[in-house]
Amino acid sequence: MQKVKQTITQALKPDPYIDFAEWANEYFKLTSESSVEPGKYRTSRTPWVVEILKELSPQSAATEIVVIKPTQMAFTTIANIFLCGIAHRYPGPAMFVQPTEAMVLKHSKKKIAPTVAAIPCLKGIIKASRSKDSGNTLFLKEFPGGSWTFTGSNSQTASRSDSVRYLVIDDYDGYVQEVGIDGGPGDLFKKRTDAFGDKKKIYINSTPTVKGVSHIEAEWEESSQGHFCVPCPICKEFIFLKFGGLDADYGVKFDRDDDGQIINSWYVCQECGGIIHEWQKTKMLLAGKYIHKFPKRKKRGFKINSQYSPLGWVSWAQICEEFVKAAKALRRGDSRLMKTWTNTRQAEVWEEKGDQPEWQNLSTRAEPYKILTIPMAGLLLVASVDTQDDRLEFLLMAFGRGEESWIIYQTTLAGDPDAPEVWKKLDELLMRTYTHESGAEMHILSMGVDTGGHKTQAVYNYCRSRSPIVFALKGATAQGKPVISTASRQDVNFKGEKVKNGVSLWSIGTDVAKGTIYNRLKLTEQGHGFVHFPIGLNDEFYKQLTAEKLITKYNKQGFQVQEWMKTRERNDVLDCFVYCYAAALKAGLAHRDWDAIEADHRQVASGNPPQPKKPANRRIRSKGLL
Repeated sequence: MQKVKQTITQALKPDPYIDFAEWANEYFKLTSESSVEPGKYRTSRTPWVVEILKELSPQSAATEIVVIKPTQMAFTTIANIFLCGIAHRYPGPAMFVQPTEAMVLKHSKKKIAPTVAAIPCLKGIIKASRSKDSGNTLFLKEFPGGSWTFTGSNSQTASRSDSVRYLVIDDYDGYVQEVGIDGGPGDLFKKRTDAFGDKKKIYINSTPTVKGVSHIEAEWEESSQGHFCVPCPICKEFIFLKFGGLDADYGVKFDRDDDGQIINSWYVCQECGGIIHEWQKTKMLLAGKYIHKFPKRKKRGFKINSQYSPLGWVSWAQICEEFVKAAKALRRGDSRLMKTWTNTRQAEVWEEKGDQPEWQNLSTRAEPYKILTIPMAGLLLVASVDTQDDRLEFLLMAFGRGEESWIIYQTTLAGDPDAPEVWKKLDELLMRTYTHESGAEMHILSMGVDTGGHKTQAVYNYCRSRSPIVFALKGATAQGKPVISTASRQDVNFKGEKVKNGVSLWSIGTDVAKGTIYNRLKLTEQGHGFVHFPIGLNDEFYKQLTAEKLITKYNKQGFQVQEWMKTRERNDVLDCFVYCYAAALKAGLAHRDWDAIEADHRQVASGNPPQPKKPANRRIRSKGLL
């Protein structure tokens, strides 16, 4: 209760006036452990930090500040200035998060501790680190009115503990996405600032990684998207320094000698075509400013690249040398160096080339058959469930001759799989009948339920009493692994022996299944393998169905391997399609008597239905839950 009162009191307390850019120039020190240029800090050396520091200051209304950046350009230093400034003048609970606990421990020991010792105004406010002093460790430093907590994104408890007013999410693209959790991995940390409302400050920075899965890219897209622009010394127009590339008539250009070594580099202005020499960059940087694409957005976004690196740091010639080397490797089919160069020098996401259908093309070929009704050629009804922490994703499909398939129904069942309610909703879909175009009633003959994530036992409990129609499955990414393999028993008795009629787990070869599905999505003529879609499915369905790309990359041994890579946050529909295909194969897709099934349906259509018979293998021992 006392902590709650303190939090409310701090949230209502008026903010002091403090400009962190001014504070940094007056108080902050760079140490030999943290910088190649130790000594008194000067924002004039890296002018692009000024507006960011001002937005982090209390007089700014911004609560989220996002930076998409190259490496080694002083953006973690901004975080350190922010922490030291709040301890000195603007106290409150703060948290600094890096990808792993090992990284943040190194940062606290090698950079934070020496920095605190070097700044006179912090003496007496923050004590030196002592392992026996719980208030002054490498993971926690307390001071009057606040504290710094240092943690890794891989900590199991850090994102779920006390409220914080100030949050630093450093190197965001290095965070691992937790299975079963929607949104970015930093969202749980952000929620810890909710109690402070518009008085909170969240600083997020990262070098980007791969398009579609980069966390910082998603944050940047929601921001004001400010680019640091500098005036051309010739035409005076403000320009954003771009590398340009070999085919562009602007950007960084270079000459090479007979040996291929770069001997000269310069910049061609995209506005006037004038030549800018690198020595002119210092004055240009001092006159630079951020130009925001969406200036009214509350989330402030900032971006620069290595072309802005001050003299003495990364030169244009070095950037060109790295580019030439990366381009040479790319021509050999090795994209690793170019990906690194694109991310760390240009601060751009890398788009892997690979096999991926266009979702728009699939949506345009939707057919006018009714959802929840099986078309005439659909003869086998199967379903699948992708298990998430807060819901079940359900997909119903029909298969026919030549493994032609139809999407029948897709829905989300909201609810915690550890509770019985969501499984009751699933039972309603499992137990009901579905109408075939002939008028025949069809049942789900096979349904696979994913055991991945955090709800494995709940899935086992559900499947145990509903086998063999309902079965537990788990995806495996091994290359060449069959779509469905022999099941393994999971239940054991008190002797540790496998229980004969207990739940079994079926292993699914997801690589082969996805390759098969993607090949079939490319088909344009109905028939063998063709996939049909009903009118009425939303765009999100098609985006999730095509949310992965088959890319070629190099493993640790230097050999080329193919790997499925997510290009969108959610791929639930694709996973469900994989599980439906496995369920169909388990139900005998390859050897069903299609003639007999079609004959039965023709009889129904003629008004002379065959005598009802108990569906084969439809054994569900109990409708009870869990």
